Amino acid sequence: MQPNRDFPQDIGAPSLAGIHVSDVNGSKHWAVRACQEALAGPISTLPFMVFERLDGEKRRPARGHPLFNVLHSRPNRRQTAQEFRDEQQRHLAWWREAFSIIRPSSDGYPVGELDPVHPSRVWRVARGSDGWVYYWINRLSPATGYDVFREDEILHIRKAPLTRDGLRGVPVWETDGETIGKALAVEQFGALYFANGGAGGGVLEHPGNFRTKEDEQSFLQSWRAGGTGANRHKDRLLKFGVKYSRNDVQNDEAQFLETKKQAGYEVASIWNMPPHRVGMLERATNNNIEQQSIEFVVYTLAPWIAAWEQAASRDLLIGEDRDRFFIEFNVAGLLRGDLKTRWAAYATGRQWGWLSVNDILRLENMNPIGDQGDVYLQPSNMQDANSKAGTLSDPGNKDNQDA
Repeated sequence: MQPNRDFPQDIGAPSLAGIHVSDVNGSKHWAVRACQEALAGPISTLPFMVFERLDGEKRRPARGHPLFNVLHSRPNRRQTAQEFRDEQQRHLAWWREAFSIIRPSSDGYPVGELDPVHPSRVWRVARGSDGWVYYWINRLSPATGYDVFREDEILHIRKAPLTRDGLRGVPVWETDGETIGKALAVEQFGALYFANGGAGGGVLEHPGNFRTKEDEQSFLQSWRAGGTGANRHKDRLLKFGVKYSRNDVQNDEAQFLETKKQAGYEVASIWNMPPHRVGMLERATNNNIEQQSIEFVVYTLAPWIAAWEQAASRDLLIGEDRDRFFIEFNVAGLLRGDLKTRWAAYATGRQWGWLSVNDILRLENMNPIGDQGDVYLQPSNMQDANSKAGTLSDPGNKDNQDA
């Protein structure tokens, strides 16, 4: 059986800007790379943990669960947890899907390692006649052929929009090829502009004809070589009565910088990325950066984090563990304000009774101080709403009756 390219990889498509947009060249644009870094960086550093559900709303880290070390510390033999999550999130951001082969542990537990697979190697995903979803994955060179894995052997994280069968994500360069193509065309224009000495070209007027076509090409090559690279600002000699008329197109007249900036904003919008996260600070101030950072976590990172958490819970938790355990990122560190703001918030929570000393220490990644740190305060002018004894509304209160 030959690979059935149900889902073409690294083919791409031409854009109206004249740039062929594909996996390879699309990811070379500075704003695309910046958005991938802005997503992968935070997610790769967040604690990713297995929690156990306890009575009521309580929970605790399930450090003894076989998955805990795989997700939190060592996903496989060659990668750290940070490296693994960084790589997978870049795949997810650009291809809108990320794959890992689930390999059993040496003691027989079904999930012992997560071996990442580049999406370009997954050339087919289809549902079999038995109802299971299967993955056809090309082997790495120099090996040839492919392997087929069942869905319970693959961690597959997806992000909408999906293919029509709902089994795969659709890559960004396919859904937003025009936006990326225009951004690449702007970059190409700028590169060629400066490569040609910042000139817009010109016209060479010859009073007659060159003797041969070879003489004409030789003259043009000599002229062009004399005006590019290290020679771009040197004097040049015109021969054979040739006159040069320059076509100057200044970058400010063509609004090149504004066009480049606007292209960056449009690329960032593909991932709902705040401009300040990719180095565009024109609309940012010291007063709103903190609020924008919180919005980045809530509105930009949250959907990606949810995709990770729910895919991991679906593909990695087995049997009854799905009811007893859950998998979650700890994003508290990303939501923290500056030191003064945090202290003010902690003081309010402590005084009004919903934070203990140990709660505050944990939020600051500090060790608790023991049982005495678990005491919650209650303001002296506050009491249980269900307790009516001694209140003015209590008909049995003598002072109330005298009143």
